[in-house]
Amino acid sequence: MARGLTLLFLAAATLFAACSADEPETPEEKYCSQRCDCNKCTEDERASCLDDKINQKDEAGDADCKDEYSTYLTCLTGDAACSDGDYDESVCFAEESDLDSCLNPAPACNLVNNGVCNEPAPKGDGLCAVGSDTKDCAIPTCPSAGDGYCDEPEGTGLCAEGSDPIDCGVPTCPSAGDGYCDEPEGTGLCVEGSDPLDCPAETCLTCYDYVLDPLAGSLCDTSTTTYIDFLDCACVSCADVCATGADLCDADPVSSTCLSCAQELCLSTFNTCISD
Repeated sequence: MARGLTLLFLAAATLFAACSADEPETPEEKYCSQRCDCNKCTEDERASCLDDKINQKDEAGDADCKDEYSTYLTCLTGDAACSDGDYDESVCFAEESDLDSCLNPAPACNLVNNGVCNEPAPKGDGLCAVGSDTKDCAIPTCPSAGDGYCDEPEGTGLCAEGSDPIDCGVPTCPSAGDGYCDEPEGTGLCVEGSDPLDCPAETCLTCYDYVLDPLAGSLCDTSTTTYIDFLDCACVSCADVCATGADLCDADPVSSTCLSCAQELCLSTFNTCISD
């Protein structure tokens, strides 16, 4: 009887072991196995690795970051590799950063969408955390922002409008970033430069575009000399058709008659104007 019970116990134990061996390995176990096989972990280190990953999985679930966690773990088990006795996980940096951003989102910024970038320098004034004022901080970066000199167009002109708010002291526009231009050329509710996202900088006209219609906008500063050279020639050589009181020499859109004459008699300055 005792021998029979012993055999039954051994059979049950063997069956249990076989079933346990057939259990699929979890992604967390797979990662820790690969990592520890490479790093030669002790059993305690292997257990600690598994605990850490399970805790991270639970944290991700609570923070609604399951997708980011799954993507990161897939990278750790599929793309990371053993290199000279060290499990190299650097290939998963982007996935780890995405998970970290999900688990630790930037604090809310109470100055968001006020027309001024409030994230840290050089883009903003540092009143809010990185990533918390994305719309205002979408303005192109000014490398010399915060250097004590206004580098926007009204200053040195080295940077775009709204990109150096600290040095240029642009007043806040309460309705900035609402989809409506609130600077003087728009609703007029705010001062120039305080609503850069809704009021993109005016595009200037090159020489030939300005010749065709000077009323369509302002001439680019870099095109001034080229335009004047062409105008001087056309208004002398073709005065009878270009200075009629409502044509090129009168700051009006050029007529086809004037343009044809200028093209024939002022070919050099005409071609320079076209290629400007």
